[in-house]
Amino acid sequence: MSWIHERDMNRIFERAVLDSSIQGAYVASSPNPVSQIDFMRQLRKTMRMPVGLPATESMVRFGAYWFLRTDPELALYGRYVMPQRLTEAGFEFEYPQLSDALRELFHLRLIADKRHSSSVS
Repeated sequence: MSWIHERDMNRIFERAVLDSSIQGAYVASSPNPVSQIDFMRQLRKTMRMPVGLPATESMVRFGAYWFLRTDPELALYGRYVMPQRLTEAGFEFEYPQLSDALRELFHLRLIADKRHSSSVS
């Protein structure tokens, strides 16, 4: 499945706005897609969740349609796409590896949670 860290996505948007040589369609995805099994395994490891509950196909179809408003096939089968035009244009990803991207996002979440809990107290 293809994925991208939000910081890399924002940098792609910024470059598209500021760089007139960026024209047409580009694939905004990490250069390292992973299988859904590997994605979930890495997510559980990062979140320190030793066990994940499996989702049936019908649960995924329902959730994709009603909650994510997306094609269930994307959630079930994913897409492996590569950012060839971006890399040819010299774009360098800050987070090309899923493990680094998830660790950084989890770290940001912990910081936000700590700020929120200290402001509520």
